[in-house]
Amino acid sequence: MAYGAASSQSTVDNSQEQDGAVFAGQTLNVVTSSDDTATTTATGNAFSGSVVAGDLDMTSQQTLTGTSGALNNLNVAQYAGSGTVTTAATGNTGDATVTSGGTLTGQVTQSVTSSAVSANSNVNAGNAQIGQGSFETQAIANSQSFVSGDSAVNASVSQLNQADTTATGNATIGYMPGDAVFTAGAVGNNVTSIGAGAASQSLGIAQSNQSSVVQAVQITGLGDSQNTLTNATASANNVNITNEQGPLGVAVNQDNEAAVIAYGEEDALQFGGATVTAQAVGNSTLAGNVGTSVALDNVQVNGTGGVDSTVTINGGSGFDMAGASTAIGNAATAYACSECGGVMDITNSQTNGSDVSAKSIIGITGDQARSISGTTTAVGNSASFYVTKPGG
Repeated sequence: MAYGAASSQSTVDNSQEQDGAVFAGQTLNVVTSSDDTATTTATGNAFSGSVVAGDLDMTSQQTLTGTSGALNNLNVAQYAGSGTVTTAATGNTGDATVTSGGTLTGQVTQSVTSSAVSANSNVNAGNAQIGQGSFETQAIANSQSFVSGDSAVNASVSQLNQADTTATGNATIGYMPGDAVFTAGAVGNNVTSIGAGAASQSLGIAQSNQSSVVQAVQITGLGDSQNTLTNATASANNVNITNEQGPLGVAVNQDNEAAVIAYGEEDALQFGGATVTAQAVGNSTLAGNVGTSVALDNVQVNGTGGVDSTVTINGGSGFDMAGASTAIGNAATAYACSECGGVMDITNSQTNGSDVSAKSIIGITGDQARSISGTTTAVGNSASFYVTKPGG
């Protein structure tokens, strides 16, 4: 990590290579407890650079040739007041921050050439009660983030992923009287950047996902439950850039050749509110500026691997049941602020060669439900560009 004082120039040249396997596993056996927390993370390479009131010139190269895997098992025999289970497997991750009028200049290269980045979580409480909980399973091959406060970012990022990237969550709970969220998320390549205050950004991003599959699966089985959300999200390449006040310029080139699969399932014998969502996206770009201008040069190519999203809900008897399944080959969004005199300069090219499928299967086997709703959306290429007032 690098720190700089006011009016200083900090330089960081980071090079990391991980060749062996990285694995983290944990099993937590509980009879009764008030609070259960199980956090398991496995990371190939991690880098962080931060400067307060100064400039940062950063070069970072991260390479993972070994696998990254995380496994969590939570076994509850009788009772847990709450449960928090976090399972995360990451290939390469980096973050850089500059604040108070500084400038961040960066060149980032990340590559994963191993066979797998995988996260697996199991909650076994079929004969037990968990009062409330949060259960998250996440697998990301490459991820880079930037944060600027009243500052400027000028950076380029190149990401390559060849590893099958999978997140699989399973949970079986007999009785859950409180709120609970069950999520599984898998991303091949990810770049996020947040500019706050008087910020400006210029970013060039190239992402290539060449693995066989990017897959997120969350399966939740409940006996008697109150309000629950089950979610599965899979994306091969993802870019999310937001900015305030100053100009925003982004050039994105995304190529995905993997199958992208999101599967969310919840089985609830008796339920208050049961919601299941699944989203599968080949390539996704967001460039949003609550400021003067946004310029986006976006190229997206989604290959023949297929994009598939499935929601399954099986309910006995209860109140409200809702499902939403979304599959998109290529998605691009950009916006600027109309009240700031905002303007857009957009060049967009999207090519989808893949089958895109979204499915929902929703039903009850008991005698009643107050409401049942479902939304299913499949889109080959989606583009939305607009100038609007903040928040609307």
